Amino acid sequence: LAKGPSLWIFEPGCIINATAYTASDVVGDSATAGEGAWVFRQMARIPGGRGYVVKAILDYDTAFTWSGILYLFTKKPDGELRDNEANTTPTIGDMGMFVGAIKFDALAEEGTGRSHSVAVPGGGQGLPLKFECRGGDDALYGVLVVTAAFTPAAFDIIGVTLETEQL
Repeated sequence: LAKGPSLWIFEPGCIINATAYTASDVVGDSATAGEGAWVFRQMARIPGGRGYVVKAILDYDTAFTWSGILYLFTKKPDGELRDNEANTTPTIGDMGMFVGAIKFDALAEEGTGRSHSVAVPGGGQGLPLKFECRGGDDALYGVLVVTAAFTPAAFDIIGVTLETEQL
């Protein structure tokens, strides 16, 4: 793993309603078709640049235990992006832009009232994850999927932070 400049990219979370999620549902900020992908801008130093995702944090503003997978792509995927819909990514059409998946273990609350899960290299969670952005773009696009059912409270906020080493 080549060591380059390190940068933290935070995607402020979806504000979600109190609709129950079942295992394999998409967590997005829109119920509109074609919207809801998480966009992580400035992942690369230049458009078309590359690097590694070396750490990822899933943060939830309530003390709650659930787990998820973040699928990453070099452009918005064709699969289901709508909140509370069954996940279909990555599709066959997505495979040319599929970077990989980051697995978040069950979130833990440590007395702060917030819950989080941290994915690191060597933890069996898919990191480090090498990427190369598409020409003209410095972003990666994500689809967050729950792996166990849970019911949020209205207006809960979810956030994802990615640490990247840019090459």
